[in-house]
Amino acid sequence: PLIPRVVDAVRPTPVVAAGGIADGRGMAAAMALGAAGVWMGTRFLLSNEASTHPVHRELIRRAEETDTVYTGVFDLGWPGAPHRALRNSTIREWEAAGRPPSGQRPGEAEVLGRSPQGEPVVRYRSLTPTVETTGNVEAMSLYAGQSAGLVTESGPAGDIVRDVAEEAIRVIQRCAALVQN
Repeated sequence: PLIPRVVDAVRPTPVVAAGGIADGRGMAAAMALGAAGVWMGTRFLLSNEASTHPVHRELIRRAEETDTVYTGVFDLGWPGAPHRALRNSTIREWEAAGRPPSGQRPGEAEVLGRSPQGEPVVRYRSLTPTVETTGNVEAMSLYAGQSAGLVTESGPAGDIVRDVAEEAIRVIQRCAALVQN
C-alpha cells in the first residue's frame, strides 16, 4: 500500500520504489502500483563490478528473506541510521544479551579485522567489508535487504539490468493477456 499512497501524494513527481525488489516480478509489481522505476541494492551486491567481500557474497547467496534484520546495531561511524543486515554472529550475540544500547554491547571494542586502508574494524562499526577487508568478515556489518532470498547468481551489472527489465516485460505481458482473456 505504500507505493500507491506515495504516488498519489506526490503526483506528478515520479516515484522510485525500493525495498525487496530483486527481479522483474518485483519491478512489474512496483510499476503496476504506480512507480516510475525501481531501486535495487542487494541484487547488485553480487554483480561482477561490486567489490563485495567473498564471505558477504556467499552469505547473501545462501540467505533466505528471513535471514535479515532491521536494526541500528551497526552504528559506530553512522549513529542513528537504521539499516537491514544479514543476521550474523554479532547480531546474534547482541540479541542474546538482550539488545543492550551502544556502549553496553558484548564485544564492543573487539577488533574484528582491518579495512582496506589498514584501519582496525571494531565490532558494530558501519563499514561494509570489501574484497580488501581482512579478518572476521562474517561478524562485520553485512548489509542486505529482504530480497536476499531472491539473489543467488552473479553476473555483470548490465546483464542484471537487462534480465530484470526483460522479465518485467514478460510479467506485464502475461498479466495483460490474463486480463484480455
